[in-house]
Amino acid sequence: MKTTNKLKNLNTTLDNLYKGNKQININLSDKPYTFHVVLKGRPSYNNTTNEFEPTIDCMISSFGANLFARTNKGMKYEKYKNLSTLQTALTKLIKNTVDTNGDITFSISDEVFSF
Repeated sequence: MKTTNKLKNLNTTLDNLYKGNKQININLSDKPYTFHVVLKGRPSYNNTTNEFEPTIDCMISSFGANLFARTNKGMKYEKYKNLSTLQTALTKLIKNTVDTNGDITFSISDEVFSF
């Protein structure tokens, strides 16, 4: 299994991804479904501001594959510092949770799914 491209070459920023303006999709050459990378969690209530605010998350999900998994930072609600460390975490998560030998291809979408 190899990665065919890099997130940093897909003309997006971490800020766009965390704000939910764009979303990463992951395709595997030997699987028919797409994995969606969710970086914006469900809103939670902030007692200080008395408003609902989105939480930070990092997970992959695929309805077709019946899969939902979080990265280590996603479980701790921590942000990634750059696209390279995010890509490394996503690649590791795919290797550990998906039965695949296919190549990994990342793409960016304007269509954002929350799960």
